[in-house]
Amino acid sequence: MNFGIEEEDAALLGEFRRYLDGLAEEGFIPREPPLVRPDHAMAPEDIAARRAFLKRLGGDGWLGLAWPAEYGGRGKSYFAQWLVIEELSYRKLPEMLMSVTMIGPTLMRAGSPEHRREFLGGILAGDIEFCLGFSEPGAGTDLAALQLRAVRDGDHYVLNGQKIFTTGAQYSTHIWLAVRTGPPDSRHRGISLLIVPLDTPGITVRPMITQADYRTNEIFFDDVRVPVDRRVGEENEGWKVISLSLDLERNLNANIQVRELRELIEWSLAGEGAGPRPAGDPAVRAELGRLATKVEIVRLLSAQVAALITRGEPLAAEASMAKVWSSEVFQELPSAGLDLIGPRGQLRVGAPGAPIHGLVELDYRESPVRKFAAGTNEVQRDIIAQRGLGLPRNRK
Repeated sequence: MNFGIEEEDAALLGEFRRYLDGLAEEGFIPREPPLVRPDHAMAPEDIAARRAFLKRLGGDGWLGLAWPAEYGGRGKSYFAQWLVIEELSYRKLPEMLMSVTMIGPTLMRAGSPEHRREFLGGILAGDIEFCLGFSEPGAGTDLAALQLRAVRDGDHYVLNGQKIFTTGAQYSTHIWLAVRTGPPDSRHRGISLLIVPLDTPGITVRPMITQADYRTNEIFFDDVRVPVDRRVGEENEGWKVISLSLDLERNLNANIQVRELRELIEWSLAGEGAGPRPAGDPAVRAELGRLATKVEIVRLLSAQVAALITRGEPLAAEASMAKVWSSEVFQELPSAGLDLIGPRGQLRVGAPGAPIHGLVELDYRESPVRKFAAGTNEVQRDIIAQRGLGLPRNRK
């Protein structure tokens, strides 16, 4: 079996790397990656820099590589687009993953002609960015329990309720919003999907700071009026749209773990002070080899999902398999790093003399969320069992 990259895709990746190096040469982006990834930007200047970079990518034709030419894309393979997004992830640069690989393709399949005209060009230009409005205080893993009400009033819906863990709302322009249009007990049969600008009157975005000092958000909707023509799909049939978009969301970035592993390996080779290098210890080398094997599996599973999408084949359990393995390795890497480094590994970002700039401690605090973001791993294992292995559903 050939796990290599097609020659055309490899050439495109090389071109993109030279493009990014050129942006660094001209001072548009930093030569060295920032310590904190841009998807957690909170300061106004960081958000402005994020938007400027995405607009530059869009203007230079690097957003939506795999989109058809009729929608403004370059008609490249989804795998080529995945490689470009992976490179952005490795360099800790904004990649607008959700809007480009999830929302845009969903609008191409399920949106109206008006939706495609209004939003697809804005996404590719870097002017429109989406966040997800799914989770609520009483509806996370069980998304069918959501209660944010959307009551029809003529040619508008009137929205009242709350969303939580809405990551990226501080820099997004629109929210991909799941609402209850059916009776309270209608479960997935009474859900609709709306596109809502975040500057709509009645919307309040409030920051929530996680245990990793990163920002997510809670959003309150108070008599928010949204035109009916902003609904994607039919009323009460939003579950189909949500399911389509979630499969695309679970093709996660593998290069986050690749970078973390490289940083750990470099620490082991350099050592600290005048003492022996950690890499000289056979036990350390064995542990790093074990981690490298797991990270390579993350890359292969993610690449498999990208390849299936490229070939137009349906995703059965593959996206869930990639999500489970990736999130568990994401937690295992910093945990192993703390074990290898010892007490000094607990020094935080900014602390003098912190090994690997304190990133191991930061990643350790962030890592638990990966197991329930984009669907808990328990639910993903059910999907693997049912779709991948043909096993029956859980007995209630």
